[in-house]
Amino acid sequence: MNGGHVDEKATGPTLSVPRRLKITGTIFIVLLAVWAAALGARTLLDRAAPPEFPAADVRDWATFADHVVLGTAGPADTDRLDVTTVLWSRQGSHPIGRQIEIDAEMTEDEAYAVPVAWFEDGSSDGRWVALAADAVIPIDGGRLDPDALAGGGNTWAADHAGESPRALATELYETGPHPAAVPYLYESLEQRLAAVER
Repeated sequence: MNGGHVDEKATGPTLSVPRRLKITGTIFIVLLAVWAAALGARTLLDRAAPPEFPAADVRDWATFADHVVLGTAGPADTDRLDVTTVLWSRQGSHPIGRQIEIDAEMTEDEAYAVPVAWFEDGSSDGRWVALAADAVIPIDGGRLDPDALAGGGNTWAADHAGESPRALATELYETGPHPAAVPYLYESLEQRLAAVER
């Protein structure tokens, strides 16, 4: 209404927002979108590359792995490992179930020997990880696949190519963890890493 005259084009009351507030709001929305994109990208990157831990020698496995398991990879669209046998467990290890979710490259329905560690990354209650990509060892005919271990990789398990996976457990029990980590066997993976790196 303008001086008693009714404007037929008016649809109701309008809200006038100062230009400065519009600019501030736009900047806030853009920053929020950038933050969300960065967080999403970080999550994708974390998911794309599982963490790797020392796995070169038998003491690394005996210190940083919670268990060495035999298992069968679940469907390709999952990260599931159906644990069939626990070959070895570290003193103070985190309890393991018959099915675990694990970040590792595996082929559906294939059998593997895997040193697994409980990793508390701060974003969740924790998750299972393979110590390293080279430590996920295919099983062929009940033996550690010599073809998969032919390059030697970065793990001592290559010394047992063609042998029963139980040979890994035997050597782990005979060798034991890094001496510096012994007081931390019941502590987190990060604390055991720090003890060895001192």
